[in-house]
Amino acid sequence: MTLTEKFFDKVGAIMRNPDLKDRIVFTLLMFLVARVGTYIPAPGVDVARLEEMTATSDILGYINMFTGGAFKRVSIFSLGIAPNINASIVFSLLAVIIPRIEEIQKEGEAGRNKIAEWTRYLTIVIAIVQSFATCAWLQSVGLVTGRSGVSFFLTTIVTLTAGTIFLMWVGEQISVYGIGNGVSLLIFLNCISGGPGNFIQVIQSMKGSKFLVPVLIAIALSGVLVIMGIVIFQLGQRKIPIHYVGKGYNRAGGVGDKSYIPLKLNPAGVMPVIFASVAMIVVSALSRIFPRVVESVFALIYKADVASKADLINKINVWIQRLLAPNSIGYMLIFAVVIIFFSFFYTAIIFDPEKVADNLKQGGGTIPGIRPGTETVEYLEGVVARITWGGALFLAAISILPVLIFTALGFPVFFGGTGIIIVVGVAIDTIQQINAHLVMRDYKGFI
Repeated sequence: MTLTEKFFDKVGAIMRNPDLKDRIVFTLLMFLVARVGTYIPAPGVDVARLEEMTATSDILGYINMFTGGAFKRVSIFSLGIAPNINASIVFSLLAVIIPRIEEIQKEGEAGRNKIAEWTRYLTIVIAIVQSFATCAWLQSVGLVTGRSGVSFFLTTIVTLTAGTIFLMWVGEQISVYGIGNGVSLLIFLNCISGGPGNFIQVIQSMKGSKFLVPVLIAIALSGVLVIMGIVIFQLGQRKIPIHYVGKGYNRAGGVGDKSYIPLKLNPAGVMPVIFASVAMIVVSALSRIFPRVVESVFALIYKADVASKADLINKINVWIQRLLAPNSIGYMLIFAVVIIFFSFFYTAIIFDPEKVADNLKQGGGTIPGIRPGTETVEYLEGVVARITWGGALFLAAISILPVLIFTALGFPVFFGGTGIIIVVGVAIDTIQQINAHLVMRDYKGFI
């Protein structure tokens, strides 16, 4: 059976599964709602000037990419799903610091529902803070038209916060009634929405050049190779052999049944890139207030002589802005470090070596050559640490190399490693969920 035949066979199987078909249709309808919202502007802002500023600013362009173009239009979804992701990161960190929150997470469905409820409340708080900061910035750069002051702030804060809450609801509905993880799919949608525009931008920037076709071919081949690498790495596994004593004895020596613990080469999946991207957006936004912080520090140290340090203050501020400018080498290195941090952090959350070792001991399973208990825990920790290093470095490399290469060649960034990792990773997870539904359907047919 050829690849095309397999594809159409899979589509036919989906169409014959009413529940799966309804879930996919529901997800697509939610996609439509999410995209329509990015074109509904909040009142009182000069959208035309903001689009011009976004096109010439790396930081604004980066923020705009993760909102699917909503930011440059100041739409009701301008904040995107980022406040909800930030709230999730906060509670993930608190679970490590505060034992009580970790205990609540382990209480099963009830505990997860409670954490989810707290996450929603924190999302609202973060959305209000980000909305206020957005309003302050819009007013400071003269983009507010018509009403200003308190009236503009109240209207815009309520509009943007309500948009974030609605997007959060859409993501939850996709997770429950659709297919895949709702929040991840919304980010996936925002990332792919800018693809056609980037493609047109590359063609326009090289219009009339004899290198246009070779460049497009090189970009296509690079994209295919990157996607292949991501797929192989995302699906790759490190199998740890397990022997269960007392089961399946044979005549040769009474060795028990042999099984495996499948550990993914990239245990954390695409989440470290999503977390790191949102974190860097916050850092980029904070970089706007760094000059004032530097001036305040110098004023505190030198007091009346602060005027004599104006040149030094200016040099420090310029250095900070260059360091944190998206697509700069300094920014990319910081981004890579943050990805590595979140890879280890998220892996520590989803994989507990002590729990796995305890389950093996209770089930009569052992790792060949490793004693049950403490030695098994140490062995698993070592294996997971090495795997996580590999996965983290791979994610960091794929995230920054395409951007550095495009920037070095003087081309607009047609596809960033961050976006392509998110797109491919979310697509793989969603396809696996679709396959799981099809397998359940097949099994039901034999009963």
